[in-house]
Amino acid sequence: MEKWIEAGLLWARWFLLPLYVALLVSVVGIYVMVGREMWHFVMLLPSGGEAEMMLLLLSVLDLVLIANLMVMVAISSYESFVSRIVVENQDATPEWLGKLDSGNVKLKVSLSIVMISAIHLLRAYLMEATMERLVALGGIHLVFVLSTLGVALVDRMHKTEH
Repeated sequence: MEKWIEAGLLWARWFLLPLYVALLVSVVGIYVMVGREMWHFVMLLPSGGEAEMMLLLLSVLDLVLIANLMVMVAISSYESFVSRIVVENQDATPEWLGKLDSGNVKLKVSLSIVMISAIHLLRAYLMEATMERLVALGGIHLVFVLSTLGVALVDRMHKTEH
C-alpha cells in the first residue's frame, strides 16, 4: 500500500506539465505585443521624438525580459520537478540547463523583477510622471532590490552550509 501511495505521489508531478506548457504558450502573446510596439516604433521613425522612441524600446526590452523569465522558469521547473532534460546535441543546450537549483531560479527571478522594475521606473521618469508617482515607484523598486539582496544572502548562506 505504501509503495502505491509513493508511486502515486511521484506520478502526480506530471500534473505540473500543463502549467509549464501554459507559460511557454503565453510567450506567443509577448510576440504579439512586441510586434505592436515595433510597429509603433517604425511609424515614429520619420517624425518621432527621442523620448517616445526610447519609451517604445524600453517596452520591447521589458517584454523580452519577461519572455526570458517565463522560458527559464518553465524549463528549470520542469527539470527540477518533473524530469531531467536529455539533449543529444549538447551544442544546442543553454549553458544553465541542468545547473539551476531552486535557489538559483529564485535569484534569477528576483533579478529579473528588479530589472523590470528599473525599466518601469525609467519609463515613468521619461514620461515626466509626477514626483509622488516617481517616489512611489522608487520605493517599490527599492523593496525589490532589498528583497533580491535578501534572496542572494540566504542562497549564499545555504550554499556555504553545504
